[in-house]
Amino acid sequence: MGYRSFLGLMAAVAFVACALLAYVILNVNPDEAGLMGLTAFYIALYASLVGLISFGGIIFRVHVRGRKQTAYREVRIAFRHGLLLAGVAVAALILSSLGYLAWWNFLLLLAAVGTLEYVFLTIQESRRG
Repeated sequence: MGYRSFLGLMAAVAFVACALLAYVILNVNPDEAGLMGLTAFYIALYASLVGLISFGGIIFRVHVRGRKQTAYREVRIAFRHGLLLAGVAVAALILSSLGYLAWWNFLLLLAAVGTLEYVFLTIQESRRG
C-alpha cells in the first residue's frame, strides 16, 4: 500500500469513527443504556481520537517537518502516539466519571504512558543498531 492510499484510508477511518461518535452522542441516552451505552461511547471516542491524533501527527511529521524520506517510520510513530494519547484522554475521562481523577492520578497516568513510550523508544533503538 502506498503512502497516499494509506493516508486516504486513515482519513476515511477517522471520519467513520467520528461519525460513529456523533451517532452515539446523539442517539444513546446514558441513563437508559447503562454500561453498554457508556462502553459504546468510550470505544467510539477512543477510535475517533486515535484516528484524528494519528492523522494529525502524520501530516505534521511528514509534511510540515518534511520527513518524506522516512514516511513509513513516521507513520508508525504517529500511530503509536495516537494510541497512547487517546488512551490517556479516555482513561482520564473514565476516572473523572468515577470521581477518582485528581491531579496526582493524572500525573501517574502521564508517567505510565511516558515510561511506556520510553520502552518503545529503547526497543526501537536496539533494533537499529
